[in-house]
Amino acid sequence: MDPTQIQAIQQLRSLVPVGLRHAQALLERCAGNPQQAAEHYKNELLQVLASKSGLSLEQAREALHNAGYDLGRALSAIEEARFTLTQRILRKHHRDKSRALDLIAQAIEVAEPLQRQYWLAFEQLEQLAPAPRCFMVLHEWLAFENWEGFDSALHFHLPQAIAQFRHLQLDALADSLEQADRRQKHLRASHAGSDSPTALAARVNQDPLFNSHQDAYDRYRPQLYERLFEWVEQHVRQFPA
Repeated sequence: MDPTQIQAIQQLRSLVPVGLRHAQALLERCAGNPQQAAEHYKNELLQVLASKSGLSLEQAREALHNAGYDLGRALSAIEEARFTLTQRILRKHHRDKSRALDLIAQAIEVAEPLQRQYWLAFEQLEQLAPAPRCFMVLHEWLAFENWEGFDSALHFHLPQAIAQFRHLQLDALADSLEQADRRQKHLRASHAGSDSPTALAARVNQDPLFNSHQDAYDRYRPQLYERLFEWVEQHVRQFPA
């Protein structure tokens, strides 16, 4: 590449944020004229942004100018103007609902704000609006179950969690938890005097009836992610903007 071409590319890239190969192609089309190549590039971006965003050409031109002709920045700015934070999370992560739910929970913690000492105190959650309260109770309970295991989660705010499962009409899932909880309590009461805590835990986790209730929970659990995602969509105005 001769010095004249290098200088033209540098000049073009000082005018618009265009990649090296694209800059070379533009300059070839515009007889090496950086100013003309820059205008050509801006027109290309204008058509792409108008098509992607649905804006008029004038609106798209203003958005591009404000973003320094960076298409990604322009699209992000349009998204932020059109949609709340929660809506943007739902749109971006609709194929990975678990990730979307984690990000929404983080947004609620920051927006409220909620104080966390490893696990959230459920007393704080009572102060939330109804839809985020339901969401956060179940998200926190599910996080605990993921980390500590199913049998331990039966000791973690189970009545509050079951109430919210039923509120979301996930009755089969709630039933499986109630049945597992009853079976665990029965086993622990029956062998409290003879088994050590470690032996009691092993007895519970090896019990066929207890395991059948856990298996039922595992089958129904994927419905929770879908239902929570739908719940946020339905009540999005109660979630962080």
